Amino acid sequence: MVRRLIVNADDFGLAGSVSTGIIDVYQAGQLSSTTLMVNMPGTEEAVDLAERHPGLGVGLHFNLTEGRPLTDARSLVDSDGAFLLRGELVRRSVRGRVEQGEITRELTAQLDRFVSLGLTPTHLDSHQHVHMVPTVFRAMAPVLRERIPALRVVVPAGRHTSRPQPATMAVNTLLRLSAASIRRRFPGRTNDRFVSLHQLGTAWPWNKDAYRSLIGSVPSQGVTELMVHPFAAADDLELRYADDPIRDVRMAFIAMCRTEHRILTENGVFDDDDIELVTYAEAG
Repeated sequence: MVRRLIVNADDFGLAGSVSTGIIDVYQAGQLSSTTLMVNMPGTEEAVDLAERHPGLGVGLHFNLTEGRPLTDARSLVDSDGAFLLRGELVRRSVRGRVEQGEITRELTAQLDRFVSLGLTPTHLDSHQHVHMVPTVFRAMAPVLRERIPALRVVVPAGRHTSRPQPATMAVNTLLRLSAASIRRRFPGRTNDRFVSLHQLGTAWPWNKDAYRSLIGSVPSQGVTELMVHPFAAADDLELRYADDPIRDVRMAFIAMCRTEHRILTENGVFDDDDIELVTYAEAG
């Protein structure tokens, strides 16, 4: 049976090296879809690249944790007006210290900017999966129902570690509960399952076989999304995060993303006849 696989690259528009890395992998035939950040300095460059590659599906990468908002969203930002780090956003949201209307307005503004750039979103996901936080999703739901045809649902699937740790198991349980709730409340299309090498961490070696093993560990029916982050080598991200409070974490993640770019551009990971790469628009 042929597996229908959406290979989606997050963070399109984050920086020049990110956007060009994504296009490199698309041109190599190993990518079908990407999601665009619309509040970044690299947004317009990414839109230009998308226009030159019309076969690439482009959705909105809704962002509440990187850069600055497009709206006056005081409960979502720090004292300098920048978005909160994800951990702080989640803590504030759980404690009821995030204004739900500000999330709704920011989502609307980001969608409006996406459309004003001449694009129609194939789907929506979010930076660092913030839409999977129940309080955040509740604020997003009315806009999603009206304006988004398809939505990524992050739910653990396949083999992730040989010995899952208690903290990982707890997070996976919360994700499954959130995914079930989202599917009940969102009337559009969703992926049937979700996998990524980034869920493996350092438990497995990152190579072509790791992708094939991960994909082979989930059922072939339905549509699986494989999330990737193929960043090309450059110094723009080092400069962007030069004074970042979590610079070490960022640099470790970026190194993994550059490894992913190398694997996906140098190997025909998804060239076999048993895999069909599709976009969210084609998956319905």
